[in-house]
Amino acid sequence: MVAVVGAVVSSSPSRADEERKNLQLDVVINGASIKMIASFVVLDQNRIGATPQELKEIGLRLSGSHNPDEIVPLDDIPTVSYDYLERTQTIRITVDNRYRIGQTFDLSGAPAASLVRTQAAWGSVLNYDLLSSSSDVRSFYASNGNSLTLDGRVFSPYGTFQQSAIVRSGPGRPTDFVRLDTSFRYSDQQRMITYVAGDTINGGLAWSRPVRIGGFQAQSNFLLRPDLVTMPLPSLGGSAAVPSTVDVYVNNMKTFTQEVAAGPFSVNNVPLISGSGSAELVIRDAAGHETRSTSPFYASSNLLAPELTAWSVEAGLPRLSYGSDTDVYVNSPIGSATLRRGIFDWMTLEGHVEAASGLANGGAGAVIRTGAFGVAGAALSASTGNGNSGLQTYFFYETRLFGLSISASSQHTFGSYEDLASTTARLSIYTLNPLQNYSGFFNYLSPSYFAALPASSTAAANAAIYTSARPPLALDRITFSPPLPLDEKTNVSASFIHLLDCSGTLSNIATATVTRSLPFNASAFATIFRDFGTTKNTGVFAGLTIPIGPQASVSTGVSRGPGGITGSVDAVQSLGPEPGSYGWRVREADGAMTDRLAAVSYRSNYGMIQAGVSQTNSGTSAALELRGSITSMGGDVFLSNWVDDGFAVVNVGVPGVTVLHENRPAGVTDSQGMLLVPTLRAYQTNKIEVDPVNLPVDAEIESTHEVVTPADRAGTLVKFQVRSDRSSALVTFVRPDGRFVPAGARGRIDGGNEFIVGYDGQAFIRDLGDTNRASIETPDGSCGAEFPFTARPGEQVQIASVVCR
Repeated sequence: MVAVVGAVVSSSPSRADEERKNLQLDVVINGASIKMIASFVVLDQNRIGATPQELKEIGLRLSGSHNPDEIVPLDDIPTVSYDYLERTQTIRITVDNRYRIGQTFDLSGAPAASLVRTQAAWGSVLNYDLLSSSSDVRSFYASNGNSLTLDGRVFSPYGTFQQSAIVRSGPGRPTDFVRLDTSFRYSDQQRMITYVAGDTINGGLAWSRPVRIGGFQAQSNFLLRPDLVTMPLPSLGGSAAVPSTVDVYVNNMKTFTQEVAAGPFSVNNVPLISGSGSAELVIRDAAGHETRSTSPFYASSNLLAPELTAWSVEAGLPRLSYGSDTDVYVNSPIGSATLRRGIFDWMTLEGHVEAASGLANGGAGAVIRTGAFGVAGAALSASTGNGNSGLQTYFFYETRLFGLSISASSQHTFGSYEDLASTTARLSIYTLNPLQNYSGFFNYLSPSYFAALPASSTAAANAAIYTSARPPLALDRITFSPPLPLDEKTNVSASFIHLLDCSGTLSNIATATVTRSLPFNASAFATIFRDFGTTKNTGVFAGLTIPIGPQASVSTGVSRGPGGITGSVDAVQSLGPEPGSYGWRVREADGAMTDRLAAVSYRSNYGMIQAGVSQTNSGTSAALELRGSITSMGGDVFLSNWVDDGFAVVNVGVPGVTVLHENRPAGVTDSQGMLLVPTLRAYQTNKIEVDPVNLPVDAEIESTHEVVTPADRAGTLVKFQVRSDRSSALVTFVRPDGRFVPAGARGRIDGGNEFIVGYDGQAFIRDLGDTNRASIETPDGSCGAEFPFTARPGEQVQIASVVCR
């Protein structure tokens, strides 16, 4: 047979007026089979064609537009030639790779179509943090003050209402209530938009300043889609002459491997670390031949992926003196809008506008990747109002060259530049009441302590200092971290800040830090800073940390500042997240101020408790903290640890069963067989398991694990189907001569279930009645047996020596 390029080769003559003939052909492209049978049509003059969809499926790229039912001749595709081999029903196509659709592999994760929907029930949560302090270590009744931080919310599938507040009391002062935030929040996961009505903070950029408002806000929220990669990721591509294996290495670490067919291919959205590096593509065929290509890259979260948009729009009344007795909303509406848009994988544009009575402010900027070296950004904004106007410039650049990391930014204002912060804010400095002496109590164990410190409204009003809040005239920063080629265990970083505020105060602060890893997971560090500006302050701090267990460590340090030299020793064991964990801290510091502390903490299923004693130059004091949550959902009330994010109520129906979250113990079910797990990650998959070891012997469970995805600050119900099997027994069958019925024999209960006999004649049989007759087929023939059954709750019924005759 002779093959003719671009024509049908047949042993019989063809006729131009012959009707179209359908063919089902094995496809070979550029000498390699694509392992596919495709549908073709024989046209006039023995030309062969196919539908656009069929050609796309075999990997041929078409130019122009075509109707779905149109038959496109193969020789209308540029560079295509083909041979039709009738005997083997094969078509061999030759085409330039430019006109082939390459195989595509996307490494970004799950597609949007597989988005797991969140699960939110109806319920409420009240978080509490009660702190009491006393100057008499022998009694907490002699209290210097108490503070109760409350964070309550009511959630549903339609959104979450949240209210937070602080209740404070102390000797010689009435109990006062300070409201913090009141808001209703709803998130549209599909569109990635969050709506807020109430107290919120307006959106902004690196060159704008946010403010608190009471009003309405709508903004994009990429946290609703954890599978979405927001920064641009590179694509690597190549062409395999024969079926091959493709490996992708990022900074010499393999991140992807895939078998590819012959032809072009691309690997999109290669996962990278932030900063600079190199990605290597290795193509290896069956004979072991390798082709390598290396592409340098620079990845930064400051860039948005092309066609991805982040935005925020809000309007309302500005809120001043947040969290104080003079908290107030100013009856002067304001509004703002922010937009970021990925244009190319190397460019992101951004803009921000603000408006208030007597103020109009707007600006635009861009972030650009400078090849594989770094990312640069610039913005210009202007303001006008009340007869004044001004400008603000902003520049930044980050890079990593030859191991040297540099990050620099510069912000300057000209004229009378104003923004929402300077137009609406009043800065106040308050004098705290004597409780400030205990500010160091739970420095490492309870950050919420500081938010709970009460303030005297009278002292605050008398000591308030109102000053201008205009942006600084100049704010320049640079941070760099040079590599140490001869010492990989030592890291060095330095920074310099130049600040000139609107009142003319100058600060030029230089800081340098050295850290070094030591044997046995120990580490040492030293930091020095110097203000060359108005204050001329200098400080030095050095320390050593040595682990003494999985969660415990001892640290020692010495510091020198304006108050003199201070030495300290700390021994700390961090409080773990799982119930039953405990933590402690012991501190001794001597110098200009004495600071001694001993504190312990414990976490149970129902909350956390901390207690400590402290001694300073001002005297000795004690403190006690209770922190937890009261949750109502599904008609039940639960006491648990503080619930920050999503959570789950697990219903096993059996008390004393261990529940695990992501393979870590989360607690034990209560007397009702339920447990609240407070540490789930919102909008992400969370695996909840039960340990069947503690289930009763007559209990059956369909599945021991579930995967749930709760909404933000909302709960979901996880129910495990556990039921008691009180109609089953382990029956031992024997023959009349006393030997066991052989293993593998099959039996059936008359009118009931089938069963299989195991070793030693034992068979597990379900759904038994008071009297049962069994028929068993053995290699030697069939036999029958009768036996009674009596259920015993909580036990595995065993019936021995049932004779099968």
